[in-house]
Amino acid sequence: MPELAEPAAAVEQFDCPTCEVPAGSTCRTRGGEVAPKYHTPRFMLVPQLRAELEVKTPADRGPGRAWARGPAISGSLSPGVRGRIRLGTCR
Repeated sequence: MPELAEPAAAVEQFDCPTCEVPAGSTCRTRGGEVAPKYHTPRFMLVPQLRAELEVKTPADRGPGRAWARGPAISGSLSPGVRGRIRLGTCR
């Protein structure tokens, strides 16, 4: 499995299903601050990161501080990915 040079950039290509931030932004806590790590359902969307237990938010994104809008991303979703992907099981 190839190693990603910048896991945070790969994770931020997708919207977060947990905190509902748009692509290009870091995950947020319920209080509106930048989360110290990305939410699991979000980094599970990146196949290379599925084996990871957590992906920490880089220090330059300001974890623990109030969230501020970053620059918009120019890329699009990976081929074959359309809309949200829901992970989970039901009984």
